[in-house]
Amino acid sequence: MKSLFALPFLFFSAVAAAAPFGHLENVSTQPAVFLADKLAKKQPITYCVQRGDFETVTAPLADLTLQTQAALNEWTRGVALHIEAAGRSKEFADLLPLLKGAQFTEVVCDLSKHPAAGAFFLARKNAQEADITVLASSAYCEGHFHRTSSFYTEQMSPAKPFICLQTRYASIPSDKENLSQTGLSDEQKDVLTNAKKVLSRTTSPDYSSDDQHRLWLLNRLYSYDGPTYLATVTHEMGHAFGLADEYTGLCADPLYKTAAPVPGIMKRLYDPLGCSEVDGMITLLDRYTHTARTFASFCGYGVTFVSGVQKVAKNTPTKLRVRPGVLERWSLTPASPTTKAMLYESVHQAEALDDDALTAAASLGAADEVYSRGSVLPGGVRQGSWLIVARQGKKYKAAQVQYNASGRVAQVRVVPVKPAQAAKYFTEMKTAEKSPLSVDK
Repeated sequence: MKSLFALPFLFFSAVAAAAPFGHLENVSTQPAVFLADKLAKKQPITYCVQRGDFETVTAPLADLTLQTQAALNEWTRGVALHIEAAGRSKEFADLLPLLKGAQFTEVVCDLSKHPAAGAFFLARKNAQEADITVLASSAYCEGHFHRTSSFYTEQMSPAKPFICLQTRYASIPSDKENLSQTGLSDEQKDVLTNAKKVLSRTTSPDYSSDDQHRLWLLNRLYSYDGPTYLATVTHEMGHAFGLADEYTGLCADPLYKTAAPVPGIMKRLYDPLGCSEVDGMITLLDRYTHTARTFASFCGYGVTFVSGVQKVAKNTPTKLRVRPGVLERWSLTPASPTTKAMLYESVHQAEALDDDALTAAASLGAADEVYSRGSVLPGGVRQGSWLIVARQGKKYKAAQVQYNASGRVAQVRVVPVKPAQAAKYFTEMKTAEKSPLSVDK
């Protein structure tokens, strides 16, 4: 499936509770396409930035490049600053060299493998296909992909991952026409006056927490009519490293995803990179470096991660998926950090049953809806003993289904079920659709 990770039109609006962080599902299936892979291997990361050639893009290419550099450094050296500021340098002494030693090299964009790129961008000499490409072109984003917002994708083969940026965002430091210094503090006036220097500090070996504070203060001042290029490209770079959106469950791995609401740039574009993104990068790098680590969340709330998975005392839902005729829910269990398995539940209308559900429900006869419940491994591989309940009107039938290690049905046995309990399964799932979880529709 080709996935586009687009920004919502939610910039200053309240959003339903979402996860502090989530990894993208494709980290499990295509780990090498994400920048976290190169970071973990201490390999240089190449990037390129190109504006649309056949449209008016007011932001100078140099400004877009500077903001792209700032975004890359925020996800590496910026995360290291958060760890150090929290007084946890010793705890993450193995990760700090990776983050602080990140190497980024700018190259000229080779877009020969990008779909229809030639209609929007001229070819360049000495071009090279970068690990991550940033294309500033509303004509390309909308004209070819029919997207009204910016997006990231790693699923546009044979092209490498790229970011498509709309051109309506305020660009730091060039877009000054709508800025006003009336009522600003001395610090705010200073960061506006020295905007380019503030951006450039992100690439300095001496980049400090104070510089980081000034960077996001500057970003907020430029956020007078929506998100900035800086915020947008930083958000999309989060996907490039392997993190999912926090305002939706779309494409998020339910096992490597938590459930408490915390703001951050992967949720809202006027928030800086914060505690949730720090948790996300640490758990990503631990997965890529095969590091077994237990640590307390930088966001607090008593949340602890064990080998990248949140530790819970009871079953805790992390993701819903709602499609026509299908409602699915994934929950962490107390055993999830060890087994890497989750509790999966679903309600399928009869005409929407998938192959697994059809096989399991066949012995129960005709049904209006089928509820299923059991353990799944990453990739949706079913394990162990499952309960299947079929509803026909107000009548219920149930079966116990045994899956083997490869996720295939090994045995189906009809079992008794109390009508009240059976009805509760369906009712609880339909109530879950209205829960504050981020929903993948």
